Amino acid sequence: MKLGDIVTLVRGNTYRSSLLSETEGPVLLGLGSIQKNGGFKYSAWKHYPGESNPNILLHPGDLYVSLKDLTQSCDLLGAVARVPKDIRVGRLTQDTVKLQFNDNAGSRERSYVYWGLRTPQYRSYCKAMGIGTTNMSLARKDFLSWTLPMRSQLNDVLIDTFEAIDSKIEANNLTNGYLAT
Repeated sequence: MKLGDIVTLVRGNTYRSSLLSETEGPVLLGLGSIQKNGGFKYSAWKHYPGESNPNILLHPGDLYVSLKDLTQSCDLLGAVARVPKDIRVGRLTQDTVKLQFNDNAGSRERSYVYWGLRTPQYRSYCKAMGIGTTNMSLARKDFLSWTLPMRSQLNDVLIDTFEAIDSKIEANNLTNGYLAT
């Protein structure tokens, strides 16, 4: 199944830097919130209390992707992140896109897509399809053309294991945050 069979993309947009806040408004979910090769990156976030189109707001569990990378290593090109439970609302920037799932996609399909976009095969695909010299980009059509591996019982077991590990990491991050304050 191709990604475009299950998702569409919602592109983020620019924001007024003069309105940035340390605490008010949705968390900005740009390139700095995605780990190299995928996953959510905890850091000192900026918030945006300005007006935002509801289509570019994200909530816990939503997936977003970088179709840009400012380096030739392409570590962020096509990298996916999932909004963690402790962020009530986030906002896409001009460098990220939200994966809008079809209505018939359940939590299993969402997890399958997330972990499919974390595979070495997908990461190699992004690097091969990247265009540019200094600022790399991945065309929407190329992203949506990625073919997910066939679902299997083994893949489902792996996804369940990855989800359990990811939940434990998220719980540990929350605990560490509480201990630090």
